[in-house]
Amino acid sequence: MAFTLTPELTFLIGLAAFWAILYLLARVFHLDKHGLDVKPAYFMYKSKALNSSIDKLAKKQPALWKTLSNIGVAFSIGLMAFAFYFLINNLLRFSQVGDIGYVAPVIPGLTLSMTWLPFFLVAVVVIVLPHELAHGIIARVENIPVLSTGILALLVFFGAFVEPDEKEFEKASLTARLRMLSAGSATNLVTALLALILLTGLFAPPTGLLIQETMPDGPLENAGLGRWDVIQAINGTSITTYPDFSKYMRSVKAGQNLSLTVLHNNIVEQVLITTASAPENRSRAIIGLNTGLGASYQPNRLGLDQYTGVNLYWTIFWIYVFAFSLAVFNMLPLYPFDGERVLYYPLERFVKKRKRELRISLSAFTLALFALNIIISIWRYGLIAI
Repeated sequence: MAFTLTPELTFLIGLAAFWAILYLLARVFHLDKHGLDVKPAYFMYKSKALNSSIDKLAKKQPALWKTLSNIGVAFSIGLMAFAFYFLINNLLRFSQVGDIGYVAPVIPGLTLSMTWLPFFLVAVVVIVLPHELAHGIIARVENIPVLSTGILALLVFFGAFVEPDEKEFEKASLTARLRMLSAGSATNLVTALLALILLTGLFAPPTGLLIQETMPDGPLENAGLGRWDVIQAINGTSITTYPDFSKYMRSVKAGQNLSLTVLHNNIVEQVLITTASAPENRSRAIIGLNTGLGASYQPNRLGLDQYTGVNLYWTIFWIYVFAFSLAVFNMLPLYPFDGERVLYYPLERFVKKRKRELRISLSAFTLALFALNIIISIWRYGLIAI
């Protein structure tokens, strides 16, 4: 039996090599003296330059920063309300046997297809760094010392951090604390809106069904088609969305010849294929298309070639998805999310005793709500990798 080096296995080998080399270099060159702390599959880098940049930015237009952070507090309240509405409404729709939103933590290879991992990593960098810098800038505007700033990574998860002086933070006014806590999610919401504007402005309406993955040795793969090629028509019938494709295939039989109009390498071609039988249902015809997100192809307006344009589209798309998701779910009153303290600090003024129990209760309720949404998502759709 021949050994096949799959993309997943290649990624895991590369990931292991990266961490092994980084760990070795850290030990040989004593990188900890330069602020880089490396452990197996983990590193943290504290940057004095980044700390200094936060101070400089905070000193410029402090009145403007306070105005923006006040807007951020309003955003955070709206995001928290939306998060609760979404999770509770999801449970109600499930009880009524309706369609529900799929809720699951992002786990590459398990809930997130390896196809999207490079886009996910780029999105994380674009999203998390401004999120943390916003916390740091508002902290300095409110005269809360920032002890350290930097970046960190754990396996494939990259992030940034701003470490405020917790004692000084707790001494600050309620308004100052809420401004600082809300700044991250508000920044993510703005990032999501900017990404959505770019998607709308840079890409034209759909002109075909995008091929994301093909089945090994399937009709599409045997015809030389693969990722980011586009099916524009089948036997002359226009196909622009996955529902179009699904509707057409209902009348197709296994072993039937089809003429596909495809966009391949910036050229529109006619490709002949013979449909195969679905493994789980021999009477159902397939062309070897793994639908993934079932997305349409939207040509770019920048004059970029087909494949470059597709990669740009998905980069911006995942920035939008993850920025909006982080903006919303970070405002849930669940430790260690920012929303936990955003809700707790105003409430504690009305609670004289059992403040610790209040915090635990808020987190417990939200965790139960979040966990139930994950359970019903898996119950309804199974554990899927989008």
